[in-house]
Amino acid sequence: MAPRQLNIILEGQHRRDAEAGKINIFNRITKAFSSSGYQVAYRDLDDLGLSPPPPDCFALYFMQEPASPRALTLRRAYHYPFWRIEATNERWHTDVARATFDPEKVDPALATPFARRWRRTLFADRVARREGFVFVPLQGRLLERRSFQAESPVAMIHTLREADTKRRIVLKLHPKERYEPAEMEAIEQLCRDPRIVLSDADPLDLLAGCDYVVTQNSGLALTGFFMGKRAIVFARIDYHHIAGSVPEVGVKRAFATLEGPAPAFDRYLHWFLQENAVNGGRDDAEHRILARAARFGWPSEGPFAEAPCK
Repeated sequence: MAPRQLNIILEGQHRRDAEAGKINIFNRITKAFSSSGYQVAYRDLDDLGLSPPPPDCFALYFMQEPASPRALTLRRAYHYPFWRIEATNERWHTDVARATFDPEKVDPALATPFARRWRRTLFADRVARREGFVFVPLQGRLLERRSFQAESPVAMIHTLREADTKRRIVLKLHPKERYEPAEMEAIEQLCRDPRIVLSDADPLDLLAGCDYVVTQNSGLALTGFFMGKRAIVFARIDYHHIAGSVPEVGVKRAFATLEGPAPAFDRYLHWFLQENAVNGGRDDAEHRILARAARFGWPSEGPFAEAPCK
């Protein structure tokens, strides 16, 4: 019987680096599936149109929507070495997005040192403060309301200004986005309000100093949880459980989450990252990789398929 075929599909230099064994998570994936009866091959996304994989092949895409019933996607869970293997590339449709977070089911003896260690790793010697401003990390397409968004990013800023009439609003453009003149003009008009400024500061410094975060679904909001910073999100996302989600509850109720007891940040981060993602640096990474594949019906066998994930 011929071995099952798994094609790992990436682009350009990323594919070459993975195939050369230079990327840890792909080494762990290759080891897991090779030991479980799969023949693993790397393919370039740009070549698929010329020679598509046979329909009976399994495929793992990197941060692309899976293109066949036997395909899954791999994407980073915000911080290395945490990864997700899912049947969709849309973060708001992942398993963890649909799961229910119960802080009482997370051991604080594990969660507290986990969050402390990662806080030190991410923020070094920065200290959490409240300096009287809202941090707004922006992403792309500032004038457009997309299907997963409650409002466009520019409309979101207007809503924030109306919902919070006292604090300063500090905007941060995404360094990898290319903004159109109309988008920059809209930002300039907003910044005519003396409470609104466009900052070029380090986003980690802004996270450390802000009172809370407002964003569409930037990963910086999740990073802010390590500093105990609450978040309001205007788009669907997978870390919505302890955020005020405008798409889920509306503007008034989302901003009301800023009051009252603080969320269980440390327990949430442990649950979200350590318990519900593949940690590529842990000894059980291969087991977790195969467990995720099995969740979507992929057959597996061998030593990594048998051991339970803990």
